[in-house]
Amino acid sequence: MKVLLVEDEQSMLFTLTNLLKHRGHEVIAAPSAEKGLDALGDQPVDLVISDLRLPGMDGIGLISKVRDRSEDVVAIIISAYGTLENAIDALKLNVYDFLRKPFDLTTFEDTLARAEECRAKALASKKYVHQLEENLIGEERKRTILTRFVSRHVVDSILSGADTPTQAKQAEKVSVLFADISDFTGLAEKLDQKSLVFMVNTFYSRVEPVVHLCGGILDKFMGDGIMAVFTGASAGEETARHAVAAAIQVQWQLDAIHSELRRFELPEISIHIGVSTGKAAACSIGTEAYANYTYIGDAVNAAKRLQEFAGPGQIIVSEACKRDIKKSGEAIPGLSRLRALSPRTMKGSKKRAVVYQVKYERKPEQALSAREGKS
Repeated sequence: MKVLLVEDEQSMLFTLTNLLKHRGHEVIAAPSAEKGLDALGDQPVDLVISDLRLPGMDGIGLISKVRDRSEDVVAIIISAYGTLENAIDALKLNVYDFLRKPFDLTTFEDTLARAEECRAKALASKKYVHQLEENLIGEERKRTILTRFVSRHVVDSILSGADTPTQAKQAEKVSVLFADISDFTGLAEKLDQKSLVFMVNTFYSRVEPVVHLCGGILDKFMGDGIMAVFTGASAGEETARHAVAAAIQVQWQLDAIHSELRRFELPEISIHIGVSTGKAAACSIGTEAYANYTYIGDAVNAAKRLQEFAGPGQIIVSEACKRDIKKSGEAIPGLSRLRALSPRTMKGSKKRAVVYQVKYERKPEQALSAREGKS
């Protein structure tokens, strides 16, 4: 430890300096507070041992000055002239001990040993707090970076130390949502790359918060679209209701998206959405060098096909999704009704499936008015 020792009696200064050096300390010794501060300069110090009465600045003033640069320094005052006023001043500065002269070296060494232990504990505590802060900042930084590339549930898994499964877990009941910018190919033919990137990122920035607000997991961004999964863990048992609520709210984001696009004289867009309820399993897909954590299964395939069926501004849902919404009985903000469409043949399947179009209020305020009219 580094010790600042200030004592105007030369014999005492010499004796204590040798004792401190013998205990392995680096000692800055001075006969006055001013000379001690000059010798210390901007260096940090662990212990200050000072006589109370000194020529010029006294020991209390010295400790106060040192505390300005090393606030957690451990201080010991030694004096033959201790008074109640001095003791109160020392207490105010949180002086570790007040030794009255004359004292024997055994008493001094006992006091010094306790002061050393106190300083060691303070340094250990400071180091622990610093490491804790660094770990928290580091983890938050990692979380922020990772969340930009993988979904939040994957980030939680990575940071908790859990292994992401290389094989599919047991399939669970989920609702899957695919949302896509309509006629993106046509837009790509008319716009430059910068405009396209801005358009897609504007779309993403509005859709992502909606998915999380409705209890969904943003599984991936896909060029001009997204895939979101609503699981029992993320959204509760009524995954279909949460997924359709998210789909309607995604459509409601169009006014804000268009407002942003108009600022840069870009064309308005439409969104088409498919939602399916069924079985899917979480797993890691890819190689050892590169992999994506995602969901696979019938619900995923069906939601993608339904999204492809949907026209601009439409939301198409599966029969299972419609059935779960009806079973729930809870109102979905903005939902007017589910209109049955003619049966469709899903790609890769010979069976024709009944699908439904979500009829919804075009603006949130219309949904509020409709709800108030029914009450």
